[in-house]
Amino acid sequence: MSGNWWKPTAGGGGTPTDTQPPTAPANLSAAASSSSQINLSWSASTDNIGVTGYQIFRSGSQVGTSTGTSYSDTGLSASTAYSYTVKAVDAAGNVSGNSNTASATTASGPVSSNLALNRPAVASSIEGTGFEAGKATDSNSSTRWASIEGSNNEWIYVDLGSSKNVNRVKLNWEAAYGKSYKIQVSTNTSSWTDAYSTTTGDGGIDDVSFAAKTGRYVRILCSARGTSYGYSLYDFEVYGS
Repeated sequence: MSGNWWKPTAGGGGTPTDTQPPTAPANLSAAASSSSQINLSWSASTDNIGVTGYQIFRSGSQVGTSTGTSYSDTGLSASTAYSYTVKAVDAAGNVSGNSNTASATTASGPVSSNLALNRPAVASSIEGTGFEAGKATDSNSSTRWASIEGSNNEWIYVDLGSSKNVNRVKLNWEAAYGKSYKIQVSTNTSSWTDAYSTTTGDGGIDDVSFAAKTGRYVRILCSARGTSYGYSLYDFEVYGS
């Protein structure tokens, strides 16, 4: 046998111990099968004592394992590009190097209507008459909600009327925008679940997709202003099912 793939175990018993990692998986391919699933396949790795499984990585983070040469990654966002690599593991726990990188983009999801359209909205403050929270959900991009000036910690939420599976929020900021803010959902307005957060907002239009969260209320919780003014939204749109 060529190659030094084993060494005696401690104590000199001479039992072979594998120290050679498997070969890296090859020919990794990725193909979207829906708006939320991507299927992967690859060629089997080789190893002296046998490959026992594979580790699947999405954008560098492990998302699953497989004992075969295929894997389905589910629960993904629609119209989104994802990249993958795979590693092999043998019976001794040795891990191979990365496979080639394969990428795919999920299909477009079903188009939904704006769930926040003309729904009642509540805000932590308003700049004055004419800048009420409902101005952000009235479908009129010439009206706007504006908070009081000079305050970092402000919020606005919309009541969708009943619980929805929310997976996208579109914000049309006026010049006074949020640099740091969170998108949150709730069933009762007292306990909120984060769906998205950023500290690098730059104003304009933020069209944000995320893993679906269930709730009746959707809130924009602002913590840092992008200007010396307050926060101001022409449009606050919510999408899901």
